[in-house]
Amino acid sequence: MEVIQERLEREYNLNLITTMPNVEYIVRTRSGEELVVDNPAQFPPEGKIEQVREPYVKVEVVTPSEFIGAIMALCQERRVCTSGWSTSPRSAPSCATTCPSPRS
Repeated sequence: MEVIQERLEREYNLNLITTMPNVEYIVRTRSGEELVVDNPAQFPPEGKIEQVREPYVKVEVVTPSEFIGAIMALCQERRVCTSGWSTSPRSAPSCATTCPSPRS
């Protein structure tokens, strides 16, 4: 993480603040209780869980055309649903997609 931050700061003259992700899940138990869980050790036993909800973000990816294959593979690997790519009217050839993505 530090290597990436240093490179972005150096190459793009950015001033970044990075933190470790802290994803909270909402767990509904069979008894109707809702728990906010941010650590796997806090999950109730599997037999007591009725539903688990996780936060999603809406992501827009804009990239040069030559990177589409690698980005699509990364999206599939990370459980991101791509909803089709469209070409951009900009001068450089590029494509974009908007898709929901889990924060975890």
